[in-house]
Amino acid sequence: MQILGNRVLVRKLVEETKEGFQTVDVNDPFLNKGVVEDAATGSQFMIGKTILFAKYSPDTHDYEDKKIVSVDDILAIL
Repeated sequence: MQILGNRVLVRKLVEETKEGFQTVDVNDPFLNKGVVEDAATGSQFMIGKTILFAKYSPDTHDYEDKKIVSVDDILAIL
């Protein structure tokens, strides 16, 4: 897959318990936190960085267990 335009591919962060279960707290304000796995040409510097992105956006698309997010919807690089 090749990311086009001003978008990045983000893997959402989830916490693992001691038993190995993945949990997501739906009340967590940082539910929209993830790691950039791939990016379009102009955004390559963000690969591997943890970001906060807008929770609700018309430019955010689900892809398998990841999201394709517009660079305009990235709120912060942590």
